[in-house]
Amino acid sequence: MAGDFQTGLGDAGGAVTALFGASGSRAAAGSYDEAERIARENAAIARQATRIKTMQIGRETFKVLGEQQAQVAGAGFAASGSALDILRSSASQGAMTKAINEEQGTITANAYEEQAAQFAGMAKAARTSATGQGIGGLLQAGGAAYSLYSGISGLFSSGAAATVGEAALAV
Repeated sequence: MAGDFQTGLGDAGGAVTALFGASGSRAAAGSYDEAERIARENAAIARQATRIKTMQIGRETFKVLGEQQAQVAGAGFAASGSALDILRSSASQGAMTKAINEEQGTITANAYEEQAAQFAGMAKAARTSATGQGIGGLLQAGGAAYSLYSGISGLFSSGAAATVGEAALAV
């Protein structure tokens, strides 16, 4: 009889723990969802920043080439030989800078996308855990109720009532 009460109370405590654990897991899933959203926003911002920087690099390259052409013409030289070599070198440098910028932007955006995917997986795992904890808590609560019912009904059975009565008189 006392074992049924102890088991019932232990099961009730376990049920409460599981149900609160389920609540915590749902809250964690919400946090992971928010982190996923932020990571996806960061990826979009990184892509936009890369496009802007690429445009700036293109403008700067065009500006440098224009200045070099003006300097060659201002010095009275023809656009040939060394002057063309300098222009080709500047154009090549501009194209390389632009390509490096685009590559780095893609790497950064992909890193944020990977982060978002990880957070999405963690949110899904937390939701699954919450479901399992909730079901486990409800089953444990049912077991606790049965144990407590068994303990109480045992008190009122013929043999237990006499023992309880004797125990009350002895006190």
